Amino acid sequence: MGRGILWVLRDRVRWHASRAFVLLVTALVGCTTTPASVGQSTAPRDTGQADRPLVILVGVEPATVATRGFVQKGAGLHVALRIFNALPTLIDARGQPQPELLASIPALHTDTWQVFPDGTMRTLYTLRPNLTWHDGEPLTANDFEFAWHVYSTPELGLASQPPMSSITDLEVLDREHFVINWSVPYPDANTLSLYNREFPPLPQHILAGAFDQMASTGRDAFATNSFWGPEYIGAGPYRMQQWQQGGSIDAIRFEGYPLGAPKIARIQLRFGNDQNVVMATLLSGEAHVATDSSIAQAAETLRAQWAQTNDGAVFRWPNAWHATAFQLRPDLANPNAILDVRVRKAIAHAIDKQAINEAVYAGQAIFADTPIWEGSAWGEALDDSITTYPYDPRTTEALMSQAGFVKGSDRFYQGADGRLSLELVTNQNPDFVREILVMADGLGRAGFDIQQKVLPSAQSRDGQVRATFPSMFTSNTNLGDSALNYLAISQIPSQANRWVGGNRGGWVSPEFDRILSSFNTTLDRGERVDLVRQMLRIYSDDLPLVSLFFSAQPFAYVRGLTGPAIAVPESNLAWNVYEWEFR
Repeated sequence: MGRGILWVLRDRVRWHASRAFVLLVTALVGCTTTPASVGQSTAPRDTGQADRPLVILVGVEPATVATRGFVQKGAGLHVALRIFNALPTLIDARGQPQPELLASIPALHTDTWQVFPDGTMRTLYTLRPNLTWHDGEPLTANDFEFAWHVYSTPELGLASQPPMSSITDLEVLDREHFVINWSVPYPDANTLSLYNREFPPLPQHILAGAFDQMASTGRDAFATNSFWGPEYIGAGPYRMQQWQQGGSIDAIRFEGYPLGAPKIARIQLRFGNDQNVVMATLLSGEAHVATDSSIAQAAETLRAQWAQTNDGAVFRWPNAWHATAFQLRPDLANPNAILDVRVRKAIAHAIDKQAINEAVYAGQAIFADTPIWEGSAWGEALDDSITTYPYDPRTTEALMSQAGFVKGSDRFYQGADGRLSLELVTNQNPDFVREILVMADGLGRAGFDIQQKVLPSAQSRDGQVRATFPSMFTSNTNLGDSALNYLAISQIPSQANRWVGGNRGGWVSPEFDRILSSFNTTLDRGERVDLVRQMLRIYSDDLPLVSLFFSAQPFAYVRGLTGPAIAVPESNLAWNVYEWEFR
């Protein structure tokens, strides 16, 4: 019997078993009205520029535009992911969740969010009526159930990640209502939309066949299905029209978007970060937005020029943690000295962040000592109990001496196995390339022999390549509690999980994991703040990564476009893209 038929039969059994709960749902729905769409506008859409797309430059071509696919998404592709997808809730510019696919958000200690004495939970979700996918097919609670079956399948590599790891099962009550039963308290159960912890629906009518066949075709066939690429069907503000591999993605507005059809009719995403091309296309009017790592050192030049002509604006959005990870897997670490925490701390004290800031970021970078930015949701956890590593060559020399290394006649550190040589890797990004030049020079003067390597854009999306570097890898990742979750043991990429996971250096800290587990199952905010502080102490003492900066990503846009504005890091600059207007 096919899996889809089994699901239907099982749902009928659950329906009768949950009749009392359904009656409660009906009562709740009957005494409440569906809230007005967040930010939905009734203003007329553009009609005179239907053939003129808003051209948005993004740094690299995404491997997928799904919010939760089975390949690396790509470096910082926030706008690309946002425009094609809708989630249960939308995180606004202030960091507050607003209903998107949901009609209302579950509230703690109500019938929509129940916590039981044994620590388990039950949450009720009500979808907006008449939701559809981009292809016009209905989007129902069954699509969330199907997504749960997909994402909780161990062979696909995401079953151990939140929120799937905390979900016991998902029950469909009817087309617009479903319940999630939780094995532990899960503080973000009301949103299901935080970056890299999303729980998006999946179109069962498209993927069910491929999923059912996975036992015979293998997980790779499902994970690389064309749905995840050029045939993607979502429910966000825009639907994919054409994906020209290596060039661009054309998108048109989705009239059925639950918060109202977008005001801009067409968007084109173009890939590339050549600063000369970015500047030329923006100044000529050929492109209208530069974001997602497409504009780097040219941002300040562009800002100065536009300040005189009033042809556009540039602002910076702190949205990523920039750090250098150490390779801590004994079978991959080369040299083995990188496994010695004294060597890691010595390297940290030898990195001159101010020199990098002035040479690469025009003095505009935001220094980072931990994954938590003071302006983010968990900034209050920062205090003096967390170890920091200011530039201090004398401390570097003392630590290296303790670890058994001395400088030879060539002024480089040597140990029992000879000269200490380290490979420093980064992605192909103009700023990152300039950065490792400055960093390598400073580390060289401190006594470290540094070999530099830049990954081409295609390799930077390869999870295995990104996780098997020998010594050090400088890159961006999410900041805040997302970064803390990335440091979990379960986030170590490996062949078993298809090289998916943010703990690319393979750091193992059972104590950190224990506190992280408490953080992810504690509902009281004050207690969670203290748990963040404890995790930061462990991180800073063992130093699996050297914190460098909070990347304040430049966002440039031309005059005539209204809507983009600064947002908290937990949000997305394009959260309100459906409200943007272009004249």
